[in-house]
Amino acid sequence: MRKIGIKFNFFILILTFGFLPQISSAQTLTEQKDPIIVASEKLVYSNPIESIKIALQLSKSENNSIKSEAKINYVLSQAYFIKGDYSTSLKLLFEGKNYTSYLTEKEKIDIAITKIAILRDLSLDKESKKRIDLLELSTQKIANLKWGSYTQKIIVLEKAKLLLKEHQYSKGVELLLAQEQNSKQLFEAFPELELSYAITLGEFYLEQKNLTDAKKQFSIALSIINQQNNINKYAKIQVLLGLAAIHFFQKEHDVVTTILNSAFVDSQNLQNVFLQEKIIQQQNVNYLALNDASKYKLTNANFIQIKANIEVLEQEAVNAAYNLITKEYSDTFAEKKKQYDTVFNYISVLILLLSIVSIFFWVKFTQRIKNLTELDNYLQISKKKIIDLYSEKRQEPKKAIILKETEEQLLIKLKKFENSKRFVNKDISLALLAGQLDTNTKYLSEIINSHYHVNFNTYINRLRINYITEKLKTDPNYIKYRISYLAENCGFASHSSFATVFKSITGISPVKFIDFLKSEKTNSLE
Repeated sequence: MRKIGIKFNFFILILTFGFLPQISSAQTLTEQKDPIIVASEKLVYSNPIESIKIALQLSKSENNSIKSEAKINYVLSQAYFIKGDYSTSLKLLFEGKNYTSYLTEKEKIDIAITKIAILRDLSLDKESKKRIDLLELSTQKIANLKWGSYTQKIIVLEKAKLLLKEHQYSKGVELLLAQEQNSKQLFEAFPELELSYAITLGEFYLEQKNLTDAKKQFSIALSIINQQNNINKYAKIQVLLGLAAIHFFQKEHDVVTTILNSAFVDSQNLQNVFLQEKIIQQQNVNYLALNDASKYKLTNANFIQIKANIEVLEQEAVNAAYNLITKEYSDTFAEKKKQYDTVFNYISVLILLLSIVSIFFWVKFTQRIKNLTELDNYLQISKKKIIDLYSEKRQEPKKAIILKETEEQLLIKLKKFENSKRFVNKDISLALLAGQLDTNTKYLSEIINSHYHVNFNTYINRLRINYITEKLKTDPNYIKYRISYLAENCGFASHSSFATVFKSITGISPVKFIDFLKSEKTNSLE
């Protein structure tokens, strides 16, 4: 990849300093760069980092035409999305409205779909669905039958992906299969559409535990990918995740390890932490099934670190989304207001003749102002809450100064506490434990933070989860108990809080953990 980057940079230097003096004055610098823009676009799904470098280099030129700027903006928005940089991608996607007249029909559709995908990934499902509906309405304005059909298929795929997220698997499979019969010609014209279709359908079958059909769809997707000149690594990772899950259910754990290692290498090339999280989560589950504690410990540490990074990236992306959506509504409001102002001024001249019409427009105008203002206020409040929450998380408490002797005594007492079962007490708190250990909350909190690198709640939760996992492994009766009983037994107040904490610490849900133990027990008996 580094060699490719050097070649492209060298090509740019030649174009800029070598050929320019020799070309006709009628030929612009922008026209010289068109092949490089195309090359950058081809790298989006195989090497987004290189694609971004090339596009950013091209964007620095002062001689770019608006058409070239539109193309560069489009390529960058797609490359940052594949890289997993949702904040930057969203900013570029929303800037795309400034270049609408200079984009192809496919580029306009891709921009709309990428917005929908990012909003869905950020769990802004309501806004995502709204934009699907708007895109569906816009298909009525597409005169070209080919692009109209393409857009309709894309919309069906996005609706299916929302159904997948909502666990409506049967409905999603039915929706996709209904499109299969009349899609052959469209799939031949747009292999990437067939690729997305096969991956999505494969994911539905996988959720239904229909491993045969799932494997068939992922094999079709892999065949399409292997026929490409520039391998779509983003799609390939999704396929590998699906195949790894199939082999896992078939208890072919060594095969799973090989597939996930390959997928992780590709995800590092893309630098997409969202894909890395999915891969590492599957690795955790697979190492648990293999009872490989050392590798599980290593991957779980990576999982916790990546998850922390993702939380920051998601908060930044949600922040950016709210800002951009708010601005979009504000711009729409300003545009509408300007239009209505013009109408109102015209009506005021003819007020004596058109009083009824003027009243109608005024009522409609004020109602629109009210609706858009309420929406604007809502988005501003939501944005403020997110910013405040993010700011609170970044505030670091002041450290207390503790004597070395006191610190050592507290550590000894904590070890005794850990060896007891007092942490399963639902009423345990920082103040209560501090009292039991003959210290104050400030000292106790500082000791836990400095030696365990977590806060008090996380410290207690880890003790509880470690306790219950050991019980599940060593006491066969515990596997038979309800999740609610397990939660109560280790000190959690509710089923839901236990399940959330269990998954955040182990990387899997308690139900899946118990299933793995049962499966391993069955294998050992065989």
